[in-house]
Amino acid sequence: PRNAVTAKPQVVLQPLNHEAFRLSLEEMGFGSDDITKYGNASGRSLTVLRRRLANVPAINVPSWAADHKIATSLIPFMFVGSWSSTNTKDQAALTQLAGNPRYEDLERDFQLLAILNDAPVWAVGIVRGVISKIDLLYAVADSITRTDLERYFEVSKRVLGEDDPKLDLPEGQRWAAAFHSKSREFSASLREGISETLVLLAVYGNQLFQNRIGFNCEAEVARLVEELLTPLNSRILEANGRDLTAYAEAAPDTFLSILEEDLKTEFPETYALMRPAGTGILDGCPRTGLLWALEGLAWNPRTLSRAALILAQLSKIEINDNWANKPFHSLDSIFSAWMPQTSADQDTRLRVMKLLVERFPTVAWRICIAQVETGQQVGNYSYKPKWRNDAYGFGEPVKTLEPVFAFMSEMANMVLNWKSGHTREMLCDLVQNLHNLSEDNQARVWELVKDWAGQGASESDKAFVRENIRVTVMSRRGMKRSKEANFAKLTAIGKATYKALEPSDLLQKHEWLFREQWVHESADALIDEDMDFQKRDERITKLRKEALRQIHEAYGLSGIFELAEMGKTAYQIGWLMLEELRGKGVHDFLLATLRREPSSQPWAMKSLLSGALHAIQDEGKRVEILRKCLREISQDEFVRMLLVAPFRRSTWLIVDDLDESHRDAYWNDVVPSGIHGEDSENCEIVERLIAAQRPSAAFACVHFELEAIGPEMVFRLLSAIAKGGKDKPGQYSLEQHYIGRAFALMNKCPVLTHEQMAGLEFAYIELLSEPWRRPSSSGIPNLERYVEMHPELFVQAIAWIYLRKEGGEDPPEWKAAPEQLQELAKRGYKLIEGLSRMPGHDDLGVLQADKLAAWVRTVRKSCTELDRLDVGDICIGKLLSRAPLGEDGIWPCEPVRQVLEDIHSKIIMRGVPTGLYNSRGVVARGEGGGQERRLAEKYRIWANALQYSYPFVAHELLFGMVETYEREADREDTEAVARRRMT
Repeated sequence: PRNAVTAKPQVVLQPLNHEAFRLSLEEMGFGSDDITKYGNASGRSLTVLRRRLANVPAINVPSWAADHKIATSLIPFMFVGSWSSTNTKDQAALTQLAGNPRYEDLERDFQLLAILNDAPVWAVGIVRGVISKIDLLYAVADSITRTDLERYFEVSKRVLGEDDPKLDLPEGQRWAAAFHSKSREFSASLREGISETLVLLAVYGNQLFQNRIGFNCEAEVARLVEELLTPLNSRILEANGRDLTAYAEAAPDTFLSILEEDLKTEFPETYALMRPAGTGILDGCPRTGLLWALEGLAWNPRTLSRAALILAQLSKIEINDNWANKPFHSLDSIFSAWMPQTSADQDTRLRVMKLLVERFPTVAWRICIAQVETGQQVGNYSYKPKWRNDAYGFGEPVKTLEPVFAFMSEMANMVLNWKSGHTREMLCDLVQNLHNLSEDNQARVWELVKDWAGQGASESDKAFVRENIRVTVMSRRGMKRSKEANFAKLTAIGKATYKALEPSDLLQKHEWLFREQWVHESADALIDEDMDFQKRDERITKLRKEALRQIHEAYGLSGIFELAEMGKTAYQIGWLMLEELRGKGVHDFLLATLRREPSSQPWAMKSLLSGALHAIQDEGKRVEILRKCLREISQDEFVRMLLVAPFRRSTWLIVDDLDESHRDAYWNDVVPSGIHGEDSENCEIVERLIAAQRPSAAFACVHFELEAIGPEMVFRLLSAIAKGGKDKPGQYSLEQHYIGRAFALMNKCPVLTHEQMAGLEFAYIELLSEPWRRPSSSGIPNLERYVEMHPELFVQAIAWIYLRKEGGEDPPEWKAAPEQLQELAKRGYKLIEGLSRMPGHDDLGVLQADKLAAWVRTVRKSCTELDRLDVGDICIGKLLSRAPLGEDGIWPCEPVRQVLEDIHSKIIMRGVPTGLYNSRGVVARGEGGGQERRLAEKYRIWANALQYSYPFVAHELLFGMVETYEREADREDTEAVARRRMT
């Protein structure tokens, strides 16, 4: 090998990306775990990989490692791994590790190291790093002193102990922490490198240093992890979220002990991370780091039981979000029969499972029953340690079925012989998995059900299990899950058990028909009909009617009320009861329902009453019955009845006969439903609800039938909504789609004036100028024309948003009331950002340069008088950035070019690029700056075309955009290479 001290500059090969490295090692016959292992060890450098695989000392050790001076200079770089050369905190950490020289001297040393043959370091832009940390650790180990290690632990405590200021922000804003100046002082790359070194010292440090210099790295790492995480609180856990996997891998016992002590407390801090994740596209999941850390510890049989117990305790918390990354999901993957995410053998897993059954039986049951299930399943890979070999060679699907079936059999035995006995839910789980059990175990399930029923099970519990048997075993779904031969046998036993569990109580017997809207029928009831839904509905209705008849005869109305409160079909029960009564006793039924004492399900009686009233199809008869009820109850009670009656004119006319206070009570509380009858009813309800100051409710009622009420009524309705009303905030949301339809309808009306529509568009500008709208499809056409004819509105919006440059007060005519200023500023901003039509069109709709120039001069003159010229120019520039292409296919169009050239304002030219840049929006990107280079080329073509005819526009604007995007392209390329180096 060439002497490293006299080496000449070499061509530095970039590391392979993940895919290329994987393909290279696959061709060499390596498996996935080998590829990951050697990728971590070599930094995906083929030179380092060759050295890591070699057995020949001359190849195994790099040439520069023989030079003590070079090896010593590499020590601080090895400890940090990667850093930002412009971050002063990173520089300070590096200089402390090196014994406090000047950073400039370290940078000079680094640059000399970077040109060595087989250089151990890399530099991409401002980011610096080492090729392979473990390769470097072994190469310079003999030069590392006790002082070096002590310095590392001092720096590590300072770097890893830094709080994360972004946690001060609401969760939905944390992605923009840098914008809010809430970023950490140390770079993320330095923090990641420091934590990775922590793991390497824990795994390899004692082998390298304990005998030579008497330094116990493993003990020091454990001490540091304990200092970083204690006293434990949720802030510390979240601040260290991305580092928890490293801490767990570095000091498994210490990490587990800290969590175990926390979970023994009355209010564990760890629970705070089990909250639902945010729903925003950039929101993170607070529990990910902790769960990955525990998954990493579950690979080792020695720490499996402790990690599993912690996950089981966390699994007791119900987390309602859409993330699959939950404690139970991690635990379930560990004990997967066919793809276990642990290196523990079957006996060890079974012993741990028995421990879970003893400590956390509810969670353990879910795991066991999940392993009994067969059929198509999806396997999930858990997090694997990066430097320990605990997971090496494990985690892939089991290749032979024998161990899978053996583990499933053990799980089946465990659930069938559950120590604490079986609840009704457990028995239902077993019944649902009958098709996955052997015949002997199926018989055992039926015995368990029989024994349970004979040991004092309640009627409601029997009915619950009975219904589960009917749906699972005797249904079409059950038929499909069973083999044809086994289905007949299972069905026969199921029917016998089903009959044996039949409750004597009629309510429990028929409850299954009224539990849900959709009734799951038995398979034998469907086989001959090929799912004829009309026949199915007829059959279900017949069964329900017969059940109601029996209950009514046996228990009277109290039985009907109790049945309605047992399920979710109270409305259907009310409807069918009208047919059961056949006109006799309807009045009494309605009054009894109204006066029923509130239960745990108060909505049930409202739904029951509503269903009965809606079942009276004859409006005259319904009015007659309602008026009869009024003679026997108070008006307060009567209003309660009318509130659930059909929302039709016949009901409104009855309301008109009430005294004023009760009329108001009805119109204040009624929840309007859609009108699908005569157009006159739609118009009437809008009038009535506007009069009741509930315009939002009126819009919700008629938004499907806007054409029926006509554009003028729609205008009145939206104007009333803009003024506010009595509807509760958030009760009726205004959906952008229907507001857009309403404005499209009004825009076709010749009666509504341009000024009226412009004012209404301004009131709804937040819905009509959404950021996703393209300029060519603006939702404020009237407002845009109004701004074109009245530039003072554009100036007024600027005055609402921005303060005067030199302070002072505006003239009274430009001021807004203090209580309105915030809302007007918000609308003004939406107006300026939402405009896309260039001012200055003639009567034929053609954009004219002189008219546009006059509009701009007017705005600039007013902004000057209001001491807002600079910000006004920027706003003008942003508006002009939305100009279309010219007739020659070059941007901007000819009139805008001419105005920009003539005004010659550099501040306006600052606004145009801002508008162009912002119009790009959110970008889905690959690796590197290819997109930016294509944009730069587009602007370069336009700039070259205009540089002699419109030199100011070409050089100040278009060539400026070229430089901007080329600079961004270079930055993206640099970041891509840096990311490839660090991952």
